Amino acid sequence: MKPWFEKEADIIKFPEPERKVIKMPSVSEYPDFISGVLDLQARRDKGQISQNSYDKLYQDLIHRFMKKESFDTPWFLKEDAKADLKKYVVDLLFKAGIKQTQSSRGGMHIRFPLPGEINDFQKFFQNAGINVEPSTVTISGTFDTYTLTSAKPIGKIPAGTQLPWVNNYVGKGSKVEKTFGDKELTPDSMNLANARVNQQKLLSTLNKAIKQNYAEYYKPLIEIAKRSTNTGSSISLSGIDLSVFTPSDIATISKNYGEILSGIWSINNLEFEQIYFPAQSNARMIDFYGEKSKADYPVSVKSGGGGKVSIGNILDALADKVKEGKVNPAEQKSYKVFQTVQGNGSREGIVKLHTLFKTNPVKQLSKIMKTPVNDINVDSINEWLNGFKNNSQIRKVLDPFYKSMNTQLTDDIWQRPDRLRFVVSPMGEFIWKFLNDDEDIRSSMTELAKQLSIIQVNIDIKKSLLTFQYNKFSDAEFIFGWAGYAAGNKLGFKMKLQA
Repeated sequence: MKPWFEKEADIIKFPEPERKVIKMPSVSEYPDFISGVLDLQARRDKGQISQNSYDKLYQDLIHRFMKKESFDTPWFLKEDAKADLKKYVVDLLFKAGIKQTQSSRGGMHIRFPLPGEINDFQKFFQNAGINVEPSTVTISGTFDTYTLTSAKPIGKIPAGTQLPWVNNYVGKGSKVEKTFGDKELTPDSMNLANARVNQQKLLSTLNKAIKQNYAEYYKPLIEIAKRSTNTGSSISLSGIDLSVFTPSDIATISKNYGEILSGIWSINNLEFEQIYFPAQSNARMIDFYGEKSKADYPVSVKSGGGGKVSIGNILDALADKVKEGKVNPAEQKSYKVFQTVQGNGSREGIVKLHTLFKTNPVKQLSKIMKTPVNDINVDSINEWLNGFKNNSQIRKVLDPFYKSMNTQLTDDIWQRPDRLRFVVSPMGEFIWKFLNDDEDIRSSMTELAKQLSIIQVNIDIKKSLLTFQYNKFSDAEFIFGWAGYAAGNKLGFKMKLQA
């Protein structure tokens, strides 16, 4: 028998909730840090949790996967500050289940993926004593670069030690979802490779290619190209909507599209009549040729604030000059340096440079090892070092060697098992300074640069300004440098353009 209220009236149901009760996530259920972040972000974006709940859970996630380190007794041995900061960060990432991405380009830095925005990154590192800020230096043409800075002393790492970080996260919500690929916006992708064109033909070919391949970005890309026909080193980008581009996009435009923009700009500013873009495989150092009075002038384009040219680039560019007899390698000290660095590994190259120039340190080492200078190499040094029972003996025997360079190794270095470091590390620090101080080598570098006669054009696209700078190689300052033993890199070479 039905109750009376069902007989006399329809039952009025209470409104059901639009969605079922959502169970608050527990950070203990996440297998790793990134999985947790992605799930929390998805829940926040769907309205399942509030921003305040997200912030609290994010902090709980950090506390679970990144337990605060003891700043008094860090887990690692110390060496140079930047290298040790990198080791410290790698350890934090390991605890959070985040994999570091190996990269040998861009000098000492670290790469790893981390979803979120700058505020999320700062929260991630705050308990570890590290601040995060956007970097003024761009290491990757695709991903954003940030600077990790120790906010306080961490063990022997001084406060203020900085390490560049490339965030190569590419998942949902990343800033690189619309970023152009490494091979996009280049002369090849714009149908300009192997083409000799005047300014009008260049712009018309570019206009067609952008409409066909990059219709979504047609207006700002073609307008930037048109502005590049102006004269002067600084060109305003006022009125062009660049908001559709992320910082990574801007870096890619500057790097890849910059080759084309430089060609357009150089016609009116360097008085070139036509531009020829060679195929990529033809010349790694030469981005295009400017034609003037039926002669071709090679041009190298570098984006950003300064031009960096590798030793391999220099040797490639000089190859034809050597074949033509215009450059005699036997007469050029700097050419020998380039060949020695290029033809050997990082550590062997350091030793070879010392034996090449018969430096005082290698002469002192020759006496200590009782080995002729020309027979000193990585293998002979290792064999000699392995003859000692302990590092204390090596330290005592090598004292005259260190005095010849006015240097000493720290106690921490002497605790390490890599004995080759005891010899090669100070030799590396000595040799790059030796090369920079040698007037004959610097004069030789200038002479080789004159043989190249290549103009360097620099592009740096900023939010409202397009800037160009050109210098001949002979007007540049040449500087050797070394990232240190721990970095594992060869002796470096930089061509610093005059302002």
